[in-house]
Amino acid sequence: SAGGKMSAIKPINGPVAVTGCSGFTGGHMVRELVHHGYSVRACIRDANSWRGQDCVAYLKRLPNVEIIDGCDLFTKGSYDKAFDGVSAVFHVAAVLGNSADGKSQPLGAGDIAKDVYDGGLLGTQNVIDSINNSGSVARIVYTSSMAAVSGAKAASLPEGYEWVETDWSSDEVDDEIWNKPQNSYAKSKVDTERLINASAEESGGRWDAITMNPAMICGPILFKAQVGQWVEQIGRIAGGLELTWPSNYDMYYNIIDVRDLVKAHRLAAESEIDHKSTQGGSRYIMHGSGGRSALRLGTQVKDIISDLFPSFKLGAPATVTSKGEEIKIESRMLNDSKKAASVLGATFRPVEETIRDLIETSIELGIVEPQLRN
Repeated sequence: SAGGKMSAIKPINGPVAVTGCSGFTGGHMVRELVHHGYSVRACIRDANSWRGQDCVAYLKRLPNVEIIDGCDLFTKGSYDKAFDGVSAVFHVAAVLGNSADGKSQPLGAGDIAKDVYDGGLLGTQNVIDSINNSGSVARIVYTSSMAAVSGAKAASLPEGYEWVETDWSSDEVDDEIWNKPQNSYAKSKVDTERLINASAEESGGRWDAITMNPAMICGPILFKAQVGQWVEQIGRIAGGLELTWPSNYDMYYNIIDVRDLVKAHRLAAESEIDHKSTQGGSRYIMHGSGGRSALRLGTQVKDIISDLFPSFKLGAPATVTSKGEEIKIESRMLNDSKKAASVLGATFRPVEETIRDLIETSIELGIVEPQLRN
């Protein structure tokens, strides 16, 4: 039965593969699977880069992990060896804005918008081709993003609307606007989800697909190379620094704990339900900031850090523009992971725990140096 019992994965079915293991979610995905008895093929692009070396040093401390080097999203066939004989693929690798800088992706075009989009689409096509070549893979679990769910139509929705799995960020967006470079990440996630779903259909029941849609992924850091984007900014506040990503301005954070996220990936892979027949199809919003939806970084998140680490002198995002005008931001929509909780049994820890563990591990690894209050 396509999408039913046949595709449900268990550790006894043999090894599973994880792409993007030098990243934050990928590294945690390997750890989660190892905790539950899986043998893991950990795919990384370059074991000799500083990120690769840092990642390999961590992964070598875990049991039942085989590191497969040379898995590059931009290289056809580079996942063939990694996927040979595996029962499932957790496709976590992506080209994010902060890694598509023309340097981190040696085979990319160096154009951020193009590399973000191609890394999603062409990269995933290469992953799909390797799945089809393997003949053993029964299921792919793809890490998409809330960027594929929530979008421009928010402006026309009532306050307090809760995003659900039937929402797509491309809904009600004019094609010309949708194709602009600033939408390349969201567009890449939407089109990649659709490519994966269509390819699963074309496989004629040999394998099926599940997509997870996380928000801002935060939590403990396992090795230095994992630091980037949202994690780094919370660390910067704890270290008394100003923000850098995507700007120094205050903003709302929608936090998902990386441990809750990878657990839900595993539960989705192991689940015997027909994901496709659920509301919104085989996709799951992973979100909710520990039950509090959106948290304002300069006030709510900063207050949590202040409560947890009262002796630290904290940094803060800018609340006033260079012209001296106050920035106005609001959070009108809600995010909840009701479906993942009810269908998969996903669990969500309090956001205070996520923030505490992020900062503690940042201090342990020397990423954050506390500045003490007088």
